[in-house]
Amino acid sequence: MSTTWILIVFFLSLFILLFGIIKLKMNSGVMMLITALITGILLRMDATTLIKTTASGFGNMMAALGIVVGLGSILGGILSESGATDQLALSMLKTFGSKHANLALNGTGYLISIPVFMGPAYIILNPICTTLAKHTKRNVIGYTTALVVGLMCTHCLVIPTPGPLAVAGTMGANIGLFILYSLIVSLPASLVGGWLYGNFLDKKFSSAKEDAVSDNEAITEIEKSAKAVHPSAGSALFLILLPIILILFATLMPYVTSAGWVLAICTFLSASNGVGALTISVVAAWLMLRKYIDKTPAKVFSSSLNDVGDVFFILAASGSYGAIISASGIGTVLSGFVSASGIPLFVMAFIMSVLLKAALGSSATALVTTASLMAPMLTAGTNPIIVGLAICLGGLGICLPTDGAFWEVKEFNGLSMKETFIAHTGGNLIACIVGFVVLCLLALCSGFLPGLA
Repeated sequence: MSTTWILIVFFLSLFILLFGIIKLKMNSGVMMLITALITGILLRMDATTLIKTTASGFGNMMAALGIVVGLGSILGGILSESGATDQLALSMLKTFGSKHANLALNGTGYLISIPVFMGPAYIILNPICTTLAKHTKRNVIGYTTALVVGLMCTHCLVIPTPGPLAVAGTMGANIGLFILYSLIVSLPASLVGGWLYGNFLDKKFSSAKEDAVSDNEAITEIEKSAKAVHPSAGSALFLILLPIILILFATLMPYVTSAGWVLAICTFLSASNGVGALTISVVAAWLMLRKYIDKTPAKVFSSSLNDVGDVFFILAASGSYGAIISASGIGTVLSGFVSASGIPLFVMAFIMSVLLKAALGSSATALVTTASLMAPMLTAGTNPIIVGLAICLGGLGICLPTDGAFWEVKEFNGLSMKETFIAHTGGNLIACIVGFVVLCLLALCSGFLPGLA
């Protein structure tokens, strides 16, 4: 099959998907399944391969995110029913005010996503965004952008997240120096793409609302609507941080001890995106907050899961679509075009990673694939840290509907497709560009910077 036809099918599939969702108002999950099947037919897949690939992509996505999404939603439901999220939002407004709330959310996401996978961290923290938006009467898009960009920047760039760890290992880079320069690159990227762009979106989408309220009015509203007996903001903060602390423990302890029982606990806590840590956190949340909740556990849990029923199907369907796109060989085609361009190696690595992220959806897959393709091209005069960071920055690049995170951001915040592109795709693309500019400056100064010479 010609490379030209593969490229045509790739872009045609994106057009079909977006046309069906935006113009025809089709359900996102159903449209992704339809698009996956059409794409497979256009690529001349035989029927057996097409159905198996579609089904395996569906199942793999649910295996990776299904339990995490379910448990994260239940944890959020417990916090909401008890009034804990209201108290946390109240505390944040009193401490930072709505003027600085985006900075606080961006910084929180940036720090938390260093030890914790972006997916579960987003699900755990997102209720803060929705609660703030509800009581300040502002559009949630600014809060969402600030949080998700902060999460994505460290998810794609800072070790011990698996993607950048794999890149540093494949490129043979010094881990300590890689972490140092990844922080230098990712921090301004997060602040510009998350905090400043989030503030811009907040003004653009919220300033014209007639029902917008001041901080004092929002605080008064929360206090009036709060339960007579409610948990403290500290309790809410502890329960939100608990799974993150457990996953951080599981990440760091193997470096401290090799005791079998400790490693077994770490595996339980961190496996499958932190299912064990989230399970413990749900149990702890119910035990701590049940006295503030009038409903039975069954009703709270069922209500929470009902709220994300569509999300399960949409995420799984995005796995099917991504699997078909991956099987098309588009990654190999794009890599071939970039490799033949003759541009500097770190620029080539960046472009290749951006294109693979757009095509394959998964940042981690794009990073690992690009690193494996670029490692053999390293020469004696090429710095592996610069090339490795360029690859990691590409994982922020073009976030399309091939990425499960795209649908998480859309569905959990009730955003339209346009708003999701503006917030998630736009914010991360800005962060990607800012980070690459900083990386170019580091490359220009590499002659006297430690580890880059």
